[in-house]
Formats: sequence, C-alpha cells, structure tokens
Amino acid sequence: MSDFGDRLMIRYLTPANLQLLLVPAADANRNRVRSLLSSVYDMRFLKVEAVDSITVVSQSFQVPMIQPVDVRGAWEKVLPTSERTTAMFTVPGIAQRDWIDMELETRIAVNVSITSAAMDMVSSEDVSELSQAAFVAKFAFVDLNDLMQSAGVSTFQQLQADFPRLYHLHYAQPPQYDPNDPSVKRTYPVRVSVLFFPTLDLEGALRQLNAGRDTFDEIRPHPEGFEGGDVLSSSAWMGVFPNAVFDPMVTTITQAQVTSLFAADQFTAAFDTP
Repeated sequence: MSDFGDRLMIRYLTPANLQLLLVPAADANRNRVRSLLSSVYDMRFLKVEAVDSITVVSQSFQVPMIQPVDVRGAWEKVLPTSERTTAMFTVPGIAQRDWIDMELETRIAVNVSITSAAMDMVSSEDVSELSQAAFVAKFAFVDLNDLMQSAGVSTFQQLQADFPRLYHLHYAQPPQYDPNDPSVKRTYPVRVSVLFFPTLDLEGALRQLNAGRDTFDEIRPHPEGFEGGDVLSSSAWMGVFPNAVFDPMVTTITQAQVTSLFAADQFTAAFDTP
C-alpha cells in the first residue's frame, strides 16, 4: 500500500470526505453517481431523470478477493472388490488474487421515467391477395428483404403462402414523467469497489480493474435482470487518482480524458488530494 492509499483510507473515515468522493462539489448533475449506477444496472426500459441521494450503508478497507478453485480427485480400491470413485468439489483458493482498497455498500435513490410502455393492442391484415408492389407501397415502414429473411423464405410468393396475414403490435404511450408522482421514485442497492492508484498508469489501472471485476463477478454472482432492465455486474468499480499527477507541465492527459476512457469500459474515475 502506497502513502497515497494510506492517506486516502484515513481521509475516507470522515463521512463528509467520503460523500465528496461520491458527489464532488462541482458535480451538480451527480454524474459520478450516475456512472456508478449505470455500470451495474442497464436500464433498458427506464431513464434516470434525477439522482436524489447516495447513502453509504457500510464501509470496509482492504477487502481480499479469493478465487475458488475446483479440485478433482479419484479414489480406487482393488481388494477385496474393485471400486473406483471420482469426485469434484470447490474449495477457497489458497492464495488471494487481489485486494479491494475500499468497499462500500450504498443505496442510490433516483427518479425514473418509463421509456417503453406495455403492449396495447394486436391487429392483423390479410396480405395474401396483394401484389409485391402493392405490399411495398402499403407497408413502406417494413423492409421486405429483412422480413423474408426472418421468415426463412426466398420469394414474396412464399412469404404470402406461409404468412398470409401481417400482424401489427401497438404499444401504449409511456406515461408522462411527473417528479411529484411517488411511483417514479426508486432506490437501488449498489456495491462500490474502489481501487487507489498513486500514479498515472492507465494501462495498469484498467488491467487491474478488469481483473478485479471478472474475479468479483465469479465469486459473487449477480442476478441477470431487474424490473427495468439488465444487471451488468456484482459491483460498480471506481479508480481514484491523485490530483497532483495531472500537472500540465508533466503530462498532457486530463482528468476529463481519463473519465471518458474509464466510462467506455463501465468504470468510474475519481480524483482527490488527501
């Protein structure tokens, strides 16, 4: 552990400093919290309109990640009768692979709007008597080649023979977002795994974050989905760099560039001066 990491652990023992890490003073839109939330929850049918708060439920430092290993063995007995048994079981790994510098259990309260409403009606139309030209003219919103490929046919006549009716699925309009509606308020549990990086080694930082996320998802499986979309990972991952390493006299890399680089791989970048 570097001096930078030691000082950060002491700094984040103070709740106000920890809150500033999660919600920097200049982050009026709470983009850092949004980044943490989106790295765990893929909101396919919802949109986060506002972030109300992030509450830290628990905090731990230097949490080991131990990889389970599969052990296979065989036992054989020849006398008085021939027997053979093969077994496989999982045991904790003998050596830890890595450490999480700080682990937080949080609750993120947000307001959401619904982007996709339920199906409202199904209608159908007889297309068996239409010519191909008439079909294309009437259903200009349908790509006929894609439709035939999806149906597994090579000609328009085959399509008419196999699928004489064209079905339309009608969806209701999503309800208009109302911030005063209690139903728009949701709270999501988010585990945040934080690594401290004392130097600006982006290649090494991304490798460590990716390895940590892969290991963590294996030892702590997560559900595949929730009521608004998909669950991407067991934890949100954040890397913290010292502000001092971004001296323009030393490097042309900026904090905004690092933030974008991390976001491209569903990680969150943070910067602090302990």
